[in-house]
Amino acid sequence: MLLGLLALVLICVTLLPLLRSDAWWIRILDFPRIQFAVLIVLTLMGYIALRSWQGLRPWQYALTAGAGIALLWQLTAIAPYTALYPKEMPASTAGDVTNRISLLIYNVLADNRQAQALLDLISDTDPDLILLSEPNQWWLEHLTSLKDDYPYTLLQPQENTYGMLLYSRLELVAPEIRFLIEQDVPSFRSDVRLRSGTLVTLYGIHPRPPGLPRDEDDNITQVKKSEQQQGEREDSDKRDAELMLVAKEVKKLGDVPVIVAGDFNDVAWSHTTHLFQRVGGMLDPRVGRGLYNTYDTRSRILRYPLDHAFASRHFGLAELRRLPDIGSDHLPFLVVFDYDPNAVKPEDKPKADAEDEQEASEAIKKGKAR
Repeated sequence: MLLGLLALVLICVTLLPLLRSDAWWIRILDFPRIQFAVLIVLTLMGYIALRSWQGLRPWQYALTAGAGIALLWQLTAIAPYTALYPKEMPASTAGDVTNRISLLIYNVLADNRQAQALLDLISDTDPDLILLSEPNQWWLEHLTSLKDDYPYTLLQPQENTYGMLLYSRLELVAPEIRFLIEQDVPSFRSDVRLRSGTLVTLYGIHPRPPGLPRDEDDNITQVKKSEQQQGEREDSDKRDAELMLVAKEVKKLGDVPVIVAGDFNDVAWSHTTHLFQRVGGMLDPRVGRGLYNTYDTRSRILRYPLDHAFASRHFGLAELRRLPDIGSDHLPFLVVFDYDPNAVKPEDKPKADAEDEQEASEAIKKGKAR
Protein backbone atom coordinates (compact mmCIF):
# COMPACT_ATOMS: atom_id res chain seq x y z
CA MET A 1 0.00 0.00 0.00
CA LEU A 2 2.80 2.44 0.91
CA LEU A 3 4.58 1.65 -2.35
CA GLY A 4 1.40 2.36 -4.27
CA LEU A 5 0.89 5.64 -2.44
CA LEU A 6 4.48 6.70 -3.21
CA ALA A 7 4.00 5.84 -6.89
CA LEU A 8 0.77 7.84 -7.04
CA VAL A 9 2.40 10.88 -5.39
CA LEU A 10 5.35 10.75 -7.79
CA ILE A 11 3.03 10.53 -10.79
CA CYS A 12 1.09 13.55 -9.50
CA VAL A 13 4.18 15.71 -8.87
CA THR A 14 5.31 14.89 -12.40
CA LEU A 15 1.97 15.88 -13.94
CA LEU A 16 1.25 19.03 -11.91
CA PRO A 17 4.03 21.20 -13.45
CA LEU A 18 2.44 20.56 -16.86
CA LEU A 19 -0.33 22.91 -15.75
CA ARG A 20 0.33 26.48 -16.89
CA SER A 21 -0.38 27.76 -13.40
CA ASP A 22 1.79 30.26 -11.51
CA ALA A 23 0.73 28.89 -8.11
CA TRP A 24 3.88 28.62 -6.02
CA TRP A 25 3.21 25.05 -4.86
CA ILE A 26 3.00 23.93 -8.49
CA ARG A 27 5.94 25.91 -9.86
CA ILE A 28 8.21 24.76 -7.04
CA LEU A 29 7.76 21.22 -8.38
CA ASP A 30 9.81 22.27 -11.43
CA PHE A 31 12.91 22.24 -9.27
CA PRO A 32 13.53 18.68 -7.95
CA ARG A 33 13.21 16.71 -11.18
CA ILE A 34 16.40 14.75 -10.56
CA GLN A 35 15.29 13.88 -7.04
CA PHE A 36 11.87 12.83 -8.31
CA ALA A 37 13.53 10.66 -10.98
CA VAL A 38 15.64 8.89 -8.35
CA LEU A 39 12.58 8.23 -6.19
CA ILE A 40 10.69 6.86 -9.19
CA VAL A 41 13.56 4.49 -9.97
CA LEU A 42 13.52 3.24 -6.37
CA THR A 43 9.74 2.80 -6.57
CA LEU A 44 10.02 0.78 -9.77
CA MET A 45 12.70 -1.38 -8.16
CA GLY A 46 10.29 -1.97 -5.27
CA TYR A 47 7.60 -3.13 -7.69
CA ILE A 48 10.07 -5.44 -9.43
CA ALA A 49 10.97 -7.00 -6.08
CA LEU A 50 7.28 -7.26 -5.10
CA ARG A 51 6.44 -8.97 -8.40
CA SER A 52 9.18 -11.54 -7.83
CA TRP A 53 7.93 -12.23 -4.30
CA GLN A 54 4.13 -12.35 -4.59
CA GLY A 55 3.11 -10.98 -7.95
CA LEU A 56 1.26 -7.77 -8.74
CA ARG A 57 -2.42 -6.92 -8.92
CA PRO A 58 -3.84 -5.07 -11.95
CA TRP A 59 -3.86 -1.71 -10.16
CA GLN A 60 -0.23 -2.22 -9.21
CA TYR A 61 0.66 -2.88 -12.84
CA ALA A 62 -1.15 0.36 -13.73
CA LEU A 63 0.82 2.33 -11.15
CA THR A 64 4.06 0.72 -12.37
CA ALA A 65 3.29 1.79 -15.94
CA GLY A 66 2.38 5.31 -14.78
CA ALA A 67 5.59 5.58 -12.77
CA GLY A 68 7.58 4.39 -15.80
CA ILE A 69 6.03 7.09 -17.98
CA ALA A 70 6.69 9.69 -15.27
CA LEU A 71 10.34 8.61 -15.15
CA LEU A 72 10.69 9.02 -18.90
CA TRP A 73 9.18 12.50 -18.66
CA GLN A 74 11.54 13.55 -15.88
CA LEU A 75 14.56 12.18 -17.73
CA THR A 76 13.50 13.98 -20.89
CA ALA A 77 13.58 17.28 -18.99
CA ILE A 78 16.97 16.58 -17.44
CA ALA A 79 18.74 15.02 -20.45
CA PRO A 80 19.68 18.30 -22.22
CA TYR A 81 21.80 19.24 -19.21
CA THR A 82 24.14 16.28 -19.58
CA ALA A 83 27.17 15.69 -21.78
CA LEU A 84 25.11 13.19 -23.78
CA TYR A 85 23.08 15.98 -25.41
CA PRO A 86 24.17 18.20 -28.33
CA LYS A 87 25.56 21.56 -27.24
CA GLU A 88 23.22 24.51 -27.75
CA MET A 89 26.06 27.04 -27.62
CA PRO A 90 29.19 26.04 -29.54
CA ALA A 91 32.63 26.03 -27.99
CA SER A 92 34.56 29.12 -28.94
CA THR A 93 37.02 28.86 -31.81
CA ALA A 94 37.88 32.57 -31.77
CA GLY A 95 41.50 33.56 -31.39
CA ASP A 96 40.88 37.25 -30.79
CA VAL A 97 40.89 37.89 -27.03
CA THR A 98 39.78 41.48 -27.60
CA ASN A 99 36.31 40.03 -28.23
CA ARG A 100 36.28 38.04 -24.97
CA ILE A 101 34.08 38.87 -21.98
CA SER A 102 34.24 37.03 -18.65
CA LEU A 103 31.54 37.32 -16.03
CA LEU A 104 31.45 36.20 -12.40
CA ILE A 105 27.89 35.71 -11.09
CA TYR A 106 27.37 35.32 -7.36
CA ASN A 107 24.49 35.59 -4.91
CA VAL A 108 26.40 36.72 -1.84
CA LEU A 109 23.66 35.92 0.74
CA ALA A 110 22.96 39.11 2.64
CA ASP A 111 23.91 37.66 6.05
CA ASN A 112 27.16 36.15 4.76
CA ARG A 113 30.21 38.03 6.04
CA GLN A 114 32.98 36.37 4.02
CA ALA A 115 33.74 39.38 1.85
CA GLN A 116 37.47 38.66 1.85
CA ALA A 117 36.82 35.20 0.43
CA LEU A 118 34.97 36.84 -2.46
CA LEU A 119 37.80 39.33 -3.01
CA ASP A 120 40.31 36.47 -3.05
CA LEU A 121 38.16 34.56 -5.56
CA ILE A 122 37.94 37.62 -7.79
CA SER A 123 41.71 37.97 -7.65
CA ASP A 124 42.13 34.30 -8.62
CA THR A 125 39.60 34.25 -11.49
CA ASP A 126 40.17 37.80 -12.76
CA PRO A 127 36.75 38.32 -14.44
CA ASP A 128 35.93 41.35 -16.58
CA LEU A 129 32.60 41.85 -14.83
CA ILE A 130 31.25 40.89 -11.42
CA LEU A 131 27.46 40.66 -10.95
CA LEU A 132 26.35 40.25 -7.34
CA SER A 133 22.86 39.53 -5.99
CA GLU A 134 21.57 40.19 -2.45
CA PRO A 135 24.25 42.69 -1.34
CA ASN A 136 23.34 45.27 1.28
CA GLN A 137 25.22 48.33 2.48
CA TRP A 138 27.63 46.16 4.48
CA TRP A 139 28.70 44.37 1.32
CA LEU A 140 29.09 47.60 -0.62
CA GLU A 141 31.38 49.01 2.08
CA HIS A 142 33.52 45.86 2.22
CA LEU A 143 34.02 45.72 -1.55
CA THR A 144 35.26 49.28 -2.03
CA SER A 145 38.72 48.01 -3.01
CA LEU A 146 37.23 46.61 -6.24
CA LYS A 147 36.89 50.10 -7.69
CA ASP A 148 40.65 50.25 -8.28
CA ASP A 149 40.47 47.45 -10.87
CA TYR A 150 36.80 47.83 -11.77
CA PRO A 151 36.18 51.55 -12.35
CA TYR A 152 32.78 51.13 -14.03
CA THR A 153 29.93 50.29 -11.66
CA LEU A 154 26.19 50.01 -11.13
CA LEU A 155 25.45 49.96 -7.41
CA GLN A 156 22.08 49.27 -5.82
CA PRO A 157 22.60 47.83 -2.33
CA GLN A 158 19.36 47.03 -0.48
CA GLU A 159 18.41 45.53 2.85
CA ASN A 160 15.59 43.36 1.47
CA THR A 161 17.84 40.68 -0.16
CA TYR A 162 17.22 42.12 -3.64
CA GLY A 163 20.18 44.48 -3.87
CA MET A 164 22.51 44.21 -6.87
CA LEU A 165 26.06 45.35 -7.58
CA LEU A 166 27.88 45.34 -10.92
CA TYR A 167 31.62 45.97 -11.18
CA SER A 168 33.30 46.13 -14.59
CA ARG A 169 36.74 46.82 -15.98
CA LEU A 170 35.12 47.17 -19.40
CA GLU A 171 33.38 50.43 -20.15
CA LEU A 172 29.68 50.53 -19.30
CA VAL A 173 27.72 52.58 -21.83
CA ALA A 174 24.37 54.10 -20.77
CA PRO A 175 24.02 51.99 -17.61
CA GLU A 176 20.59 51.86 -15.97
CA ILE A 177 19.13 50.69 -12.67
CA ARG A 178 15.54 49.72 -13.35
CA PHE A 179 12.53 48.43 -11.42
CA LEU A 180 10.64 46.48 -14.04
CA ILE A 181 7.87 44.81 -12.05
CA GLU A 182 8.28 45.67 -8.37
CA GLN A 183 9.37 48.93 -6.81
CA ASP A 184 11.81 47.19 -4.46
CA VAL A 185 13.31 44.61 -6.86
CA PRO A 186 15.93 46.20 -9.15
CA SER A 187 17.53 44.99 -12.35
CA PHE A 188 20.41 46.30 -14.44
CA ARG A 189 20.81 47.09 -18.10
CA SER A 190 23.91 48.46 -19.80
CA ASP A 191 25.90 48.23 -22.97
CA VAL A 192 29.41 46.90 -22.40
CA ARG A 193 32.22 47.93 -24.71
CA LEU A 194 34.54 45.02 -25.43
CA ARG A 195 38.26 45.63 -25.93
CA SER A 196 37.63 45.38 -29.66
CA GLY A 197 35.09 48.21 -29.45
CA THR A 198 32.06 45.95 -29.99
CA LEU A 199 29.06 46.82 -27.83
CA VAL A 200 27.28 44.02 -25.99
CA THR A 201 23.99 44.62 -24.18
CA LEU A 202 24.03 43.17 -20.67
CA TYR A 203 21.00 42.55 -18.46
CA GLY A 204 21.42 41.66 -14.79
CA ILE A 205 18.35 40.30 -13.01
CA HIS A 206 17.29 38.76 -9.70
CA PRO A 207 13.49 38.40 -9.65
CA ARG A 208 11.51 37.40 -6.57
CA PRO A 209 11.22 33.59 -6.23
CA PRO A 210 7.99 31.64 -5.75
CA GLY A 211 7.27 30.07 -2.38
CA LEU A 212 8.50 32.85 -0.07
CA PRO A 213 6.10 34.46 2.44
CA ARG A 214 4.44 37.56 1.01
CA ASP A 215 6.42 40.70 1.79
CA GLU A 216 5.09 43.45 4.02
CA ASP A 217 6.37 45.82 1.33
CA ASP A 218 4.52 44.00 -1.40
CA ASN A 219 3.05 46.48 -3.88
CA ILE A 220 -0.59 45.87 -3.01
CA THR A 221 -3.16 47.94 -1.16
CA GLN A 222 -3.68 47.71 2.58
CA VAL A 223 -7.21 46.44 1.93
CA LYS A 224 -5.89 43.52 -0.08
CA LYS A 225 -3.22 42.87 2.56
CA SER A 226 -5.91 42.61 5.25
CA GLU A 227 -7.77 40.10 3.09
CA GLN A 228 -4.74 37.87 2.69
CA GLN A 229 -4.57 34.83 4.89
CA GLN A 230 -1.65 34.41 7.23
CA GLY A 231 1.15 32.39 5.69
CA GLU A 232 0.23 33.26 2.11
CA ARG A 233 3.22 32.78 -0.19
CA GLU A 234 4.48 34.38 -3.36
CA ASP A 235 3.38 32.78 -6.62
CA SER A 236 5.67 32.89 -9.65
CA ASP A 237 3.75 35.63 -11.50
CA LYS A 238 6.19 38.46 -10.71
CA ARG A 239 9.26 36.37 -11.47
CA ASP A 240 7.75 35.16 -14.73
CA ALA A 241 6.70 38.68 -15.72
CA GLU A 242 10.21 40.06 -15.25
CA LEU A 243 11.78 37.25 -17.26
CA MET A 244 9.28 37.71 -20.09
CA LEU A 245 9.68 41.49 -20.08
CA VAL A 246 13.43 41.15 -20.50
CA ALA A 247 12.99 38.49 -23.19
CA LYS A 248 10.70 40.77 -25.19
CA GLU A 249 13.15 43.66 -24.84
CA VAL A 250 15.94 41.44 -26.14
CA LYS A 251 13.82 40.51 -29.14
CA LYS A 252 13.11 44.18 -29.90
CA LEU A 253 16.83 44.93 -29.94
CA GLY A 254 17.14 42.86 -33.10
CA ASP A 255 20.16 40.86 -34.20
CA VAL A 256 22.67 42.29 -31.71
CA PRO A 257 24.88 40.61 -29.07
CA VAL A 258 23.11 40.26 -25.71
CA ILE A 259 23.87 38.58 -22.38
CA VAL A 260 21.26 38.07 -19.66
CA ALA A 261 22.72 36.96 -16.34
CA GLY A 262 21.95 36.64 -12.66
CA ASP A 263 20.05 34.60 -10.11
CA PHE A 264 16.85 33.77 -12.01
CA ASN A 265 15.28 31.92 -9.07
CA ASP A 266 14.27 29.34 -11.65
CA VAL A 267 15.82 26.13 -12.87
CA ALA A 268 17.27 25.72 -16.35
CA TRP A 269 14.69 23.11 -17.42
CA SER A 270 11.49 24.88 -16.38
CA HIS A 271 8.80 25.87 -18.85
CA THR A 272 9.30 29.53 -17.91
CA THR A 273 13.04 29.44 -18.58
CA HIS A 274 12.52 27.71 -21.92
CA LEU A 275 9.87 30.27 -22.84
CA PHE A 276 12.30 33.05 -21.92
CA GLN A 277 14.86 31.48 -24.25
CA ARG A 278 12.46 31.16 -27.16
CA VAL A 279 11.02 34.66 -26.86
CA GLY A 280 14.45 36.26 -26.47
CA GLY A 281 16.29 33.91 -28.84
CA MET A 282 18.79 33.13 -26.09
CA LEU A 283 21.21 30.20 -25.83
CA ASP A 284 22.01 28.27 -22.65
CA PRO A 285 25.70 27.29 -22.30
CA ARG A 286 24.69 24.51 -19.87
CA VAL A 287 22.91 22.50 -22.57
CA GLY A 288 25.09 19.59 -23.63
CA ARG A 289 27.65 20.30 -20.89
CA GLY A 290 26.18 19.66 -17.45
CA LEU A 291 23.91 20.78 -14.65
CA TYR A 292 26.31 23.20 -12.92
CA ASN A 293 24.02 23.36 -9.88
CA THR A 294 24.65 26.53 -7.87
CA TYR A 295 22.03 26.41 -5.09
CA ASP A 296 21.82 25.21 -2.26
CA THR A 297 25.31 24.83 -0.77
CA ARG A 298 23.77 23.59 2.49
CA SER A 299 22.64 20.36 0.82
CA ARG A 300 24.35 17.98 -1.58
CA ILE A 301 21.04 16.29 -2.38
CA LEU A 302 18.83 19.31 -3.03
CA ARG A 303 20.85 21.46 -5.43
CA TYR A 304 19.57 23.25 -8.49
CA PRO A 305 20.88 25.44 -11.36
CA LEU A 306 19.41 28.83 -10.42
CA ASP A 307 22.23 31.16 -11.51
CA HIS A 308 22.41 31.68 -15.26
CA ALA A 309 24.19 33.43 -18.08
CA PHE A 310 22.22 33.22 -21.32
CA ALA A 311 23.62 34.74 -24.49
CA SER A 312 22.45 35.52 -27.99
CA ARG A 313 23.64 33.60 -31.03
CA HIS A 314 26.70 35.88 -31.35
CA PHE A 315 28.82 34.05 -28.77
CA GLY A 316 30.86 30.92 -28.42
CA LEU A 317 31.66 29.52 -24.99
CA ALA A 318 35.28 29.72 -23.86
CA GLU A 319 34.75 28.61 -20.25
CA LEU A 320 31.97 27.62 -17.88
CA ARG A 321 32.88 26.90 -14.30
CA ARG A 322 31.17 26.46 -10.96
CA LEU A 323 33.49 27.83 -8.30
CA PRO A 324 34.11 26.76 -4.67
CA ASP A 325 31.82 27.57 -1.77
CA ILE A 326 32.81 30.88 -0.15
CA GLY A 327 30.11 31.27 2.47
CA SER A 328 26.82 31.87 0.65
CA ASP A 329 23.96 29.47 -0.02
CA HIS A 330 24.88 29.88 -3.72
CA LEU A 331 28.07 28.82 -5.43
CA PRO A 332 29.84 31.42 -7.59
CA PHE A 333 29.45 30.87 -11.33
CA LEU A 334 32.05 31.92 -13.91
CA VAL A 335 31.27 32.16 -17.62
CA VAL A 336 33.57 33.32 -20.42
CA PHE A 337 32.11 34.17 -23.84
CA ASP A 338 33.87 35.05 -27.08
CA TYR A 339 31.97 37.37 -29.38
CA ASP A 340 31.63 35.77 -32.82
CA PRO A 341 28.83 37.08 -35.06
CA ASN A 342 28.79 33.75 -36.89
CA ALA A 343 28.84 31.44 -33.86
CA VAL A 344 25.27 30.27 -34.51
CA LYS A 345 23.24 30.85 -37.65
CA PRO A 346 20.16 33.06 -37.17
CA GLU A 347 17.85 30.25 -38.19
CA ASP A 348 19.30 27.94 -35.52
CA LYS A 349 18.63 30.08 -32.47
CA PRO A 350 15.55 29.37 -30.27
CA LYS A 351 12.39 30.89 -31.73
CA ALA A 352 8.99 31.73 -30.30
CA ASP A 353 5.74 31.00 -32.09
CA ALA A 354 2.52 33.02 -31.79
CA GLU A 355 1.39 30.98 -28.79
CA ASP A 356 4.67 31.66 -26.99
CA GLU A 357 4.39 35.40 -27.65
CA GLN A 358 0.84 35.43 -26.34
CA GLU A 359 1.81 33.51 -23.20
CA ALA A 360 4.71 35.91 -22.55
CA SER A 361 2.45 38.96 -22.98
CA GLU A 362 -0.14 37.51 -20.60
CA ALA A 363 2.56 36.76 -18.01
CA ILE A 364 3.76 40.38 -18.16
CA LYS A 365 0.23 41.71 -17.84
CA LYS A 366 -0.55 39.49 -14.86
CA GLY A 367 2.72 40.28 -13.08
CA LYS A 368 2.22 44.02 -13.44
CA ALA A 369 -1.41 43.85 -12.32
CA ARG A 370 -0.79 42.42 -8.86
